Amino acid sequence: MKNIRPAFILALMIGLFLASPVAAQSADLTISFSRDFGYSSGGGDIQGLFTLTASGPASLAKVVFFLDDKLMGEVDKAPFKFQFNTDNYSLGQHQIRAEGTTTDGQVIKSQVVSARFVTAGEGTQAAMRIAIPILVIVFGSILVAALFPLLSGRKTANLPAGTVRSYPMGGAICPKCGRPFAMQIFGLKLLVARYERCPYCGKWSMVQYASMEQLRAAEQAELARAAQDGSGQVQGLSEEEKLKKELDESKYHDA
Repeated sequence: MKNIRPAFILALMIGLFLASPVAAQSADLTISFSRDFGYSSGGGDIQGLFTLTASGPASLAKVVFFLDDKLMGEVDKAPFKFQFNTDNYSLGQHQIRAEGTTTDGQVIKSQVVSARFVTAGEGTQAAMRIAIPILVIVFGSILVAALFPLLSGRKTANLPAGTVRSYPMGGAICPKCGRPFAMQIFGLKLLVARYERCPYCGKWSMVQYASMEQLRAAEQAELARAAQDGSGQVQGLSEEEKLKKELDESKYHDA
């Protein structure tokens, strides 16, 4: 008995050592699925066309995919991918797994992935709940970008020619009337230029940032244009300002 017990323990240790590589290898097969067309909540709810992908050791020769222990499909060459449509299966919660077979005949199992198959209507509604707030933010930003220059530009439009201005967000020179103006924080940036509304002539243009030297020179140029006009006003008035000016002048002609 004394000689048998050490031999038994030694045999048990050898058996555990030889069995350990197989147990470790069982975790070598992993599966994941990606959306090809349809809806995925990111939390397990899916609908539409998806692809299952199995990754394993270099000796992997075949992969069998299961849905709730029922055969979904079998792939016998790399890449081990299987495409499926949730509409072909029952709605509700499902368990997806895979079993792989190596070239030496070993069977390795993957982890279990849970997914809930939903209807197309549920997927659309869920997608709209995500998309609508995003659209509201996007279009709200566009609306603010369009209205803010109109509201903030009223006081700026009344500045006398040659007034020294501040440009906290940088400035540009209007290509229509030649007057310098401060960029708005809500301006629409398109590549290297910005789509801005000039507060003086009211025209929208693609403009680029001007240096402070260019902006100061444009301020001084306003005085020269006002002097040439003879009216003390800078040329390039908006249509509203021109109409107001004509109405004011008509009062004196009627008298």
